[in-house]
Formats: sequence, C-alpha cells, structure tokens
Amino acid sequence: MAEYHALPDRAPYPPNQPPIPYGAQPQPYYQPQQQYYGQQQQPQQQYYGAPPPAPAYVPPTYESAPNNTINPETGLPAKFNPKPKWNDLWALGLFLIQLAAFVVLSYFAISKVVQSRKGGNAGGIGGLDGLFAKSGLVTMALGLILGAVISVFYLLLTQAFPRQVIKTTFALSILLYLGFAAYCLYRRWWIPGIITLIFGLLYAWMWWAWKSRIPFATVMLATITAVSKSYPATFVVSLAGLFVQLVYSIYFAVTLAGVYQMYYGTDNMTLLRVLTVVCYFSFFFTSQVITNIVHVTISGVFATYYYMAGSPQGMSSSPTIASLKRACTTSLGSICFGSLIIAVIQTLRTIANMFRGDSDGIMAFVACLIDCLLACIQGIAEFINKYAFCEVAIYGKPFIPAAKDTWRIIQDRGIELIINDNLIGTVWSMGALLGSVLTGAACYVYLRFGDPAYFNANTEFVWVLVVLAFLLSMQMIFTVGTVIDSGVATTFVALAEDPAALARTKPELFRKIQETYPEVVQGVSY
Repeated sequence: MAEYHALPDRAPYPPNQPPIPYGAQPQPYYQPQQQYYGQQQQPQQQYYGAPPPAPAYVPPTYESAPNNTINPETGLPAKFNPKPKWNDLWALGLFLIQLAAFVVLSYFAISKVVQSRKGGNAGGIGGLDGLFAKSGLVTMALGLILGAVISVFYLLLTQAFPRQVIKTTFALSILLYLGFAAYCLYRRWWIPGIITLIFGLLYAWMWWAWKSRIPFATVMLATITAVSKSYPATFVVSLAGLFVQLVYSIYFAVTLAGVYQMYYGTDNMTLLRVLTVVCYFSFFFTSQVITNIVHVTISGVFATYYYMAGSPQGMSSSPTIASLKRACTTSLGSICFGSLIIAVIQTLRTIANMFRGDSDGIMAFVACLIDCLLACIQGIAEFINKYAFCEVAIYGKPFIPAAKDTWRIIQDRGIELIINDNLIGTVWSMGALLGSVLTGAACYVYLRFGDPAYFNANTEFVWVLVVLAFLLSMQMIFTVGTVIDSGVATTFVALAEDPAALARTKPELFRKIQETYPEVVQGVSY
C-alpha cells in the first residue's frame, strides 16, 4: 500500500559531474578518491592522450543510496510517511455544516416545487417531451459513446505522436483565435475582435518563444499517457466524479428553483437574495470539493508510481483505492480548505454579477471591474491550488504548507511550470473542442437522416439536442484530460523536489527527461 512522502531538506545527489551543457566541451575526468554511497574506493587512474568523455549524471541505486535516504526498518525511501495525520479539520467541519444547511434548505425548496407541480402551477414540460423521446435519448447516448471513443483514440494518439500533437494543437489554437478575430472585425464587433486578435498574436509569440520547451513537454505527455493506461481505475474515478457533479448540479438547480418559488414576488426579496447567495456558495464549495477529491486521488496514484514503481517493494495491488481512501479521509480537510478559497471568490463574483444586472451606469461599471479583478484572482488561485493539491497528495501536508511549497516551486521553476502546463493543457482543450464538434455534427446527421419525421416536427429542439451532445462529448474528453493533467502536474512537482527518486527507480526515463530538461538534476531548495 502506497504511503505519503515527507519532504527532505534537499534531494541527495551523488558527487558526479553535472550534465554537460549542449555545445560545451567535456572536462577531464578523474576517478573520485573518496568513498561514495558504499562503493569500494578505487585507485586513481591516469589517462594518456585525450581523456574519456565525462559521464552523465549517474543515479544512485537503493543498494548504494546514502543512509539518510532509506529507512532501514522498512527498506523504503525515508521520505515515506507511514502514518499520515488528519489535517485542516476546521475546514472539513465547515464544509459539513454548510452541506447540512443546504440539505435542510433543499427539503423545503423541493417540497415547494412538488406542491406547485401537483397544483398545476408549473406549466407543461415543454421541450422535455422531445428530450425523452426515442430520438432524443439516442442522441444523448450517441454523444456519450462518441465522446468516449474519441477520448480513447485521442489518448492513444497523444501517446504515439506526442510531439506532433502538441505542435498541431497549439497551431490550431492560434488559427482559431485569429480566425474568430477576423470574423468579429468583419462583423464590426470591434471590442471582442481586438481582444481576440491580441490573444491570437500573443499565442503566436508564445509559439516562437516556447519551441525549445516542447521536447520536455513531449516526454512528459508520452510518459503520463502510457502510465495512465496501466491504471484504468483513474479514469473510473474521473468518470465517477463527473457523474456525482452532474447529479449535484441537477439537485442544486431544483433547489434554487424552489427557493425562487417560495419568495419571488413576496415582501421577502432581501431574504431571497441572501438565500440565493447561500445556495450558490454551497454549490461552488461542494463542486470544488468533488473536483479536488478526484484530482488528489489521481495525483496520489501518479505519486505512488513515481516513488514505488521500480523500487524493491514495487507498486501496491490497488494504488487507486488507497489514494481515494486518503483523499476522502486524512486529506479531506486540506481539500476543503483549498476549495473554500475558490468558492469564496466565485461567490463574490456571483454577487458582483447580481449588482451588475440590477444596476445602471456607474454601479454596473464598478461591478464589472470587480468581477474582472476577481476573475484574475480566481485564475491565479486555481493555478496554485492545482499544484498545492499535488503536494497534499504526495506528502500528506496541510494546505498552508502545501501552498507555501508550491509558491517556492513557482519561484524556482515558474517559467517551466507555466509553459509545460500551457502546452499540455492546449492539447486537451483543442482535442475536446474538435472531438465535440465531430460529435455534434454526427448527431445532427443522425437526426436529419435517421429520423426525418422527428427532425421536421422538432426543428428548434434539434439544435438543443445537438448542443447537449456537444457538451456531453466535451465533458467525456475533458474527463480523460483530467487524468493526464493531474498526472503531469504531480510528476512535475515530484521531479522538482526529488529528482533522485526518479533516477533510482526509473533511470531510463530520468535520462530522457535530463536530455530535454538538464536543470532537473538540481532539486528545489527549501
């Protein structure tokens, strides 16, 4: 069973020479005179003529590792913590309290919805008749099936041709920005056209500036896609998270509708606004917790692979179950803490949007500025949270220490972190978009030619079904992308903090990464 890892003061490295920079001449090599890692001292050799090439970084092995890196009682790396503690319990308590309050509120709200429907005040179900007709159900099923097939195909494609996929998707994103900008300017939508054009030109510059970073992103993408295929339970966890999120979203929507039916048009409009904000806060908080449980679970699996695959102990029989257990127990408080931060920002944005919709002139403008500022803060917080939860998954830290260590990684490896995140993120964003377009087109063709009677009788609702199939397919592809994204983020964090662990357990992979990212032999200092 995989365990947590406690951070070392600094990753141990052997005294061999660092990797030779590209284009540099090798320096003369002499056998070390002192003893390292338990090796027998060898007499110094003298070389005549040209010295042999300097060796690359020689990874330590478990048999030759320093005493302070291996626990003599367990035989595992000393970084493993066999007894993780429960962290940030106050955040877990707050989460449970708000969830209980929302459940109580939903009882009265849903009861109001049921009473209204029994009294005939809710009207007909309108388009739902078309949704639950045979063709509507087939269209939704087609969206899910095609999304799953495209996800598997795209996963195999990225593993087989990672470099080409990265280049193609990034180029397509540039063309998409520039094409949409040209369309907006043609229609004289000046503001969105100019903004999109700026983003397109920025992405074009990033392509030119980041070309040298593509080899490292290629190795990471190929490695993570290959590992993910070995642990399909990670995709099951991601799909389960998607299903729970979907069910909870429907539950929230019905509850919010019931709250409006209870108080809209009465003298308690202030109470309605307060309860609306409470509902949105609970929805954001719970949704974030669900999403981050999935992220921490998947990150734990990849962290286990990073440290244990190739070690004398090897991988446990069920790393996904063990990681899910930790995410739902000892790490759940830390997950709630990080999720609370994002939920508060999202709730403030909702309040700002309420003021923007109810106000005119200067107040609407101020609310728009506040929403824009909060959106920027949310983006930064989500980026930090993503890697902080990797720290939580790997080492079992409380959230604050995990966020601090994440900030140190950003300070030390910020450019590589952002570039790698953007390159691989673009792969799955463009893949989801293209796959969803294909799914939507296939569903339209099915409705148009497979059931022309339904198509002609429900012309307007056909587009609702096509959009729904588009969204379902996109969610399916993003579900697979979530596994890859979590795996890449976790591997980057572990690699930045303890590259020697990868060098010991998977030297061939370490060599590939070292060739594309020479700085990897120096871990982040704490």
